[in-house]
Amino acid sequence: IIIIIIIMVVLNNALVLTAVMIAIVVWMLFSSSSSSSSSLSLSSSSSSAFASNNNDEDGGDGYAPHTNTMKEEEKERRTRTNTVSSQSHHQQHPPREKDTFDAHHHAQFKSINEEAKKCSLIVASFYATKPGGFDRKKGERCNGCHEPPMFITMESARMTNGPGTCVALITDEETEIDMSKPGMDKVQLHRFEGILDRTKIGTGALMLERMKLYNAFIKRARDNDWNADLLMVDTDIVFVGDVSDLFQTRNFDYGVTIRDNKAYPVQGGVQFVPKGKYVGAAKFSDHTLDLWKSDLEKSGKEAGFTGDQAAYQRGLNVPASKVQSLAKGKKVIDLPVVCGSSGAEVVTVRMIPGDQYNFVPSGNGQGLKKKDIRILHYKGGKKEGMYVPYKAMQKNVKDVFKLKKLVV
Repeated sequence: IIIIIIIMVVLNNALVLTAVMIAIVVWMLFSSSSSSSSSLSLSSSSSSAFASNNNDEDGGDGYAPHTNTMKEEEKERRTRTNTVSSQSHHQQHPPREKDTFDAHHHAQFKSINEEAKKCSLIVASFYATKPGGFDRKKGERCNGCHEPPMFITMESARMTNGPGTCVALITDEETEIDMSKPGMDKVQLHRFEGILDRTKIGTGALMLERMKLYNAFIKRARDNDWNADLLMVDTDIVFVGDVSDLFQTRNFDYGVTIRDNKAYPVQGGVQFVPKGKYVGAAKFSDHTLDLWKSDLEKSGKEAGFTGDQAAYQRGLNVPASKVQSLAKGKKVIDLPVVCGSSGAEVVTVRMIPGDQYNFVPSGNGQGLKKKDIRILHYKGGKKEGMYVPYKAMQKNVKDVFKLKKLVV
């Protein structure tokens, strides 16, 4: 083009020069248009590729290795973060055990649980039978098979304690219970599935099974926001007075009765937990139960009938002679107890002399009044004696203190 312009200038031909200039301008315009079109086509192609990559992230057929790699790395990072956070949470707040029930028992559990939430005091007893019941051959030994009239325990608790007092039986999902006795229609049946070994009922391991269900009962109260004081007693108990003094102060987590007894100073027949202290109570119960199971595994022996009393003493970590001495002093003792191997969990266990709240009857009713006794415990072969105070109380609760004898 430059050469042509030089020639035209040399020839001094204005007409040809003008024509050439016009041709140059037209060519430049055409070249610019083609370049723009090409650029637009490239941009469109890039957009299509990006859209294809996005479709791949959503499950399309495209492939974007860099984008997918970043996404996987981010996903893995979040998973690690969530895992660490979850582990930290579980260390601070371990998951609570939950009751497990089949569909048949669910409606019943829900109904009784709602009843329990309305109570201010729940007096509960453990009761379970062997798979074949308590029938046994003549002379056959059966620990705990002297069936007491447990309806008396339930009825006397309601007769002597104020409004809001509820009574309950703690059992498994299969034990059949005679609900035809007086007052049994008012008893809550708290059944637990998969905890109790019924083949151990009637053997020396009976008390281990009882401790397992007491443990589950406390955790049910904890996990379902109950607002009641809990009093767990044997089924050969007769209440002859109000027990509210046990819970006059609630600055402890678990309560047991102690006795001036060299072999077994800590008694298991009466145990109590104040409302609002279920968490600490469950920790002490876990602590005691774990120690007992560990001792049994090491020794290879079967749990003995009085093993629970030794287990509670071991859980308290106080020598038997010291507990016996405390019982002689007839004072209430609050003891800090370290639970678990870490030593981080400390709960308070209250020990009260059993003379008032776990009294083995002898003599006459006037002696009860003098000592301000609230709970009678008809141990061993004295079960039939439970009818003596109960019949007197049916007329007037205070008539029990006029009795000339308390046993048959």
